[in-house]
Amino acid sequence: MPLTYNDVVSSLYGASTFSTSDFARRTGNPRAAKVLSELKHRGLVERVARGTYRCLSPADRLDLRASEWARVRGVVLAGPDPKAWAGETAVEHWTGGRYKLAPSLYSRVFSLAIPASREEAWRHYLVTRGVSITPRKRVGARVELIPRRGLRPILLNGEPVIPRTEVADMIRAHPALYGGAKELLLARP
Repeated sequence: MPLTYNDVVSSLYGASTFSTSDFARRTGNPRAAKVLSELKHRGLVERVARGTYRCLSPADRLDLRASEWARVRGVVLAGPDPKAWAGETAVEHWTGGRYKLAPSLYSRVFSLAIPASREEAWRHYLVTRGVSITPRKRVGARVELIPRRGLRPILLNGEPVIPRTEVADMIRAHPALYGGAKELLLARP
């Protein structure tokens, strides 16, 4: 695993403040201000004064997952109609957010049912907006497109979702994945 500038900052300075010039001298990087600016943008260091920084502890860092997941959700909802949340995303909606599946703490998959005839248009739409559709993505958010012949979305809390009966059937068909999610389903939209 390669050494990163965040590793270097943590190792050299810990929680102490440091200057851009000291960082440049100790790392040999002629573009230290640019590196520190990028680390600040990523939420790994904090600028405490002009040319002075402090490494943030993991507890002090912003959780960037929520903003990335909200961005992807917004891109999908702004996309062309018809569409409907499906799969694990539909289960999450129909349980009022009380039941969620995630491959890891740092990954989120949004399952989206779309008309089969619009699959290429959706792929283009998502990729041009920086949203991953590849199952190889292990960190961040991605959209799983589920092409369908017929699509009957229902509005649930203002968002299009597949019908409750389909979600209940899916839960029943996959008890190992969804466990007791059926008891958490909302009665009606």
